[in-house]
Amino acid sequence: MKYVYVGATPETDPEAFAAIRQGALTKFGAPVRELEIGGIEFAYDRDRNQYGSIPVLEMLARTAPPDALKVLAVTGRDLFIPVLTFVFGQAQLGGRVAVVSLARLRQEFYGLPPDREVFLGRTLKEALHETGHMFGLVHCADRSCAMALATNVRQIDWKQAGFCAACAARLPGGGEYR
Repeated sequence: MKYVYVGATPETDPEAFAAIRQGALTKFGAPVRELEIGGIEFAYDRDRNQYGSIPVLEMLARTAPPDALKVLAVTGRDLFIPVLTFVFGQAQLGGRVAVVSLARLRQEFYGLPPDREVFLGRTLKEALHETGHMFGLVHCADRSCAMALATNVRQIDWKQAGFCAACAARLPGGGEYR
């Protein structure tokens, strides 16, 4: 049997992690297991004061359990790739590993008062988005679909915590993802 594994770095918000494990990942039809990840200090870039998502993906690929269908890491650290200022997450398209950052999903990051409901909603949407990439989905033109490209939190807020009919049909099991 194959499993979808999910793990969190030590600073990850426990409630957000539970929401991903019990909400987002259960939609993909495989049993979910937790995975010990540890810290990602090895990916820290002093010049940017951020963490590289590529080294995190490489580590996940090297350490994935043999029975892993997919592995999703969740971190509270701010992630980047060299060509972008930041990323909310990154996944291997059609691959086994992905990472989601919660850092920029909080209202406080933008100088706004905390809003737990908004934060948790964004968390679920980003977990669905990156997991969708692992299952082979590309960015969707439907702005309400979890697979819509988001370069800022406002675009995440426009999304639903589910897939449009076209994206859902491309996933194993089809329409149960909406």
